[in-house]
Amino acid sequence: MNKFMNKIEEIFLPIANKLASNKYLSAIRDGFVAILPIMIAGSFFILINNVFIGENGFTNKLFGMPFTKLTELGASIVPATMSIMAILLTFTTSKSLAEHYKSETSITPSIAVVVLFILMPINFDGNLRIEYINTYYTGAAAMFMAFISAIATVEIIRGLSNIDALIIKMPDSVPPSISRSFNKLIPVIITLLIFGTLKMFTNYFELPLNDLIFKSIQTPFTNVVNSTFGLGVIYLLYMLLWGLGIHSAFIFNPILEPIYLVSLTQNAEAASAGQALQAIMTKPFLDSVAFMGGAGNMIALIIAIFIVSRREDYRKIAKIGFIPALFNISEPIMFGLPVVMNPILIIPMILSTFVGLAIGTLTTSLGVMAHTYILVPWTTPPVLSAFFATGGHIVSALIAVIILIISVLIYMPFVAITNKQRMIDND
Repeated sequence: MNKFMNKIEEIFLPIANKLASNKYLSAIRDGFVAILPIMIAGSFFILINNVFIGENGFTNKLFGMPFTKLTELGASIVPATMSIMAILLTFTTSKSLAEHYKSETSITPSIAVVVLFILMPINFDGNLRIEYINTYYTGAAAMFMAFISAIATVEIIRGLSNIDALIIKMPDSVPPSISRSFNKLIPVIITLLIFGTLKMFTNYFELPLNDLIFKSIQTPFTNVVNSTFGLGVIYLLYMLLWGLGIHSAFIFNPILEPIYLVSLTQNAEAASAGQALQAIMTKPFLDSVAFMGGAGNMIALIIAIFIVSRREDYRKIAKIGFIPALFNISEPIMFGLPVVMNPILIIPMILSTFVGLAIGTLTTSLGVMAHTYILVPWTTPPVLSAFFATGGHIVSALIAVIILIISVLIYMPFVAITNKQRMIDND
């Protein structure tokens, strides 16, 4: 087994290190982190409007008081958070990449947003005589377009700014903030001309760039990520890398979270409109069935240690790691036991992940577990996250309990093996 782990490390460790240090993936990850409070706040008002108040809310069912008028508050906030996701991501991603290059972070992110709008299709209503942009092109469906706009803008302006002939030199008496603006003026104009020309080209062929990207990149990638085979490969690698001591979230999340956030947003919009929810794979779904206590359902390992482990070192570390694991922080257990580079515990960690995904996907497909549509913080304790992410669906919380129990049962025989391992070491 150790030879197998060494071989896996030789193959995947260089790839993982390159991905983890990739400046573009890091910028996307930081861009998401920056807007996360806004997305959670929007989801909070979806939860309020769909679970607590309104015709189907608790207040109406228990007290006959729907507070229908109060739902207008959430109805005004939710679109303002969910429908501008691409705009926010364009700004935050380009800002993060600009910071990586140690360049200015005020002008370039703003230009990136302008570029995003340049590339969006603009509609004209002849009756009202107004131009408008469909929020489809400013929300989750345009996230890939947001990343392209952000990264391309930063790189083009950075490249043009290194050409001395394009830089307008201002006298020393001019304030630095104004001087910086004029320094970037020609690179900014050229950047806008580049994307404006691209827009003219795509308009000529009646192929809006956003639609082209959505159909040729985002949709196929989403289908792969959501397929059974795709999920199997992704989360096998995800957990194997964790087993090698590599924080997989830093590698995979910038790639996967845009897809899962699109799915969650689609579910949230469907819930708000009273329509059927379709997407299963979302970030809250994964947290609810496969990441209880952190990656590999670590809280199940802690419970298994409390039940069957006779190793004093394991039990002490489990006690230390229990509280962090309640908030889905797995590092004390991952590196404390350790789980990393420990073939005996890596096997049940992978099995627990796949069992959780399988049960969650099957029960959701059958309508037993509800679809997730609320973006709850990843630190929400296990079981509670399933309850809140599904809009207060009790059966979904029970499914999470069942997955947790099965995960404990998966870990128990392997923890028992570590008892024998300790006795051999002592001998």
